Amino acid sequence: IRRYGFHGTSHQYVSEQAAVFLDAPLEALTQIVLHLGNGASASAIVGGRPVETSMGLTPMEGLVMGTRAGDVDPGLIFYLWREAGMSVEDIESMLNRKSGVRGLGGEVDFRVLHRLRKSGSGKDRAAAQLAYDVYIHRLRKYIGAYLAVLGSADVLTFTAGVGENDAEVRRDALSGLATFGIELDEHLNDSPARGARRISPDGAPTTVLVVPTDEELAIARACAGVLGGGLGDG
Repeated sequence: IRRYGFHGTSHQYVSEQAAVFLDAPLEALTQIVLHLGNGASASAIVGGRPVETSMGLTPMEGLVMGTRAGDVDPGLIFYLWREAGMSVEDIESMLNRKSGVRGLGGEVDFRVLHRLRKSGSGKDRAAAQLAYDVYIHRLRKYIGAYLAVLGSADVLTFTAGVGENDAEVRRDALSGLATFGIELDEHLNDSPARGARRISPDGAPTTVLVVPTDEELAIARACAGVLGGGLGDG
């Protein structure tokens, strides 16, 4: 059994685009990439090569996701089988499709989740807030772990649906990390924009970016490379 992780094309593409944006050689950069969509993963990258990734043998490991629990105690599976009488298939379905943000807060769409936790009522509001808090806590936990692995990060990049579009998630994920060289420019973070952009202050030790992913283009480029062609940057 080998642990390959997932979202590899996205992490590769985004880390390469970050180097292009900074006009810096990829080989010289240490990076943290946060792919935050319905599925979510993090990677620590040194010189263009991943040294850590949050997903494992399956995409169920790691961050809290839209419907996946992410990291859980392996003993949970045996407990649910023995004490709750659940089958292996039922446990897999629950952890893969009925857990995460949906399982905690009843919603997958972060726009709805934000609305519920701010203006919902009663149990719906409390559940949405719990889902958001757990999501952010796990994300910050991985950022901290990867900073420890790398020593420091030249670049931290958000990508995918939530990462590219949710300024509140980005702000809360990085809140209080100035000691580690990670800061946000609130105006840049809150300003809607398309394309790759910097959202950290000038001169911050770690450059924080938002870079749209393009997994289809990354796959096409890889195929063209195998076939002896090339797609360039278009």
